[in-house]
Amino acid sequence: MENRLQFLLRKNKGKQYLPEYQEQLSKLVIGDNFKILSLEDSDTISAEIIQNGELFQQGNVAWKSQRIPFLEKTELKQILLHIGRRYDDAVYMAIKHSDLCGRVVLNGIDFFNADFQYEDEHSGLIVFYDLSLTNSLVIDFYEEWNEYYYDVEIYGKDWSPNCI
Repeated sequence: MENRLQFLLRKNKGKQYLPEYQEQLSKLVIGDNFKILSLEDSDTISAEIIQNGELFQQGNVAWKSQRIPFLEKTELKQILLHIGRRYDDAVYMAIKHSDLCGRVVLNGIDFFNADFQYEDEHSGLIVFYDLSLTNSLVIDFYEEWNEYYYDVEIYGKDWSPNCI
């Protein structure tokens, strides 16, 4: 019973954050090419990600690039293009409040707005997964001494950009 109560409390909290969440999504996704999943479906996906946890541990990074100046999006666009060419299907996306409002499914990684602004997502972390939950792209952006950067990590051999 306590788990159900916690779920309902989380769902209620998600309703409070939904306008902010939708605003962030409108800046991160091109057009209306996304769907917000129910909390039940999101929890199922989260459980599968946890089950596949060893795939996404730091020691299993297939590729990474660090301390890229935030305004320089060329490398990020190349990575997204590479993934889009190799994987032409929907992707899961997690941002701040996905745990409360529901994970997002983009029609394809091509619909992510790589030109997003630093303020468009409030946690500094955007994570994508393929539908099999065996490949992941992590975009971690941050500020150090009034300079803005982002790091990119790719997990899973299918998305690894050997050519970049």
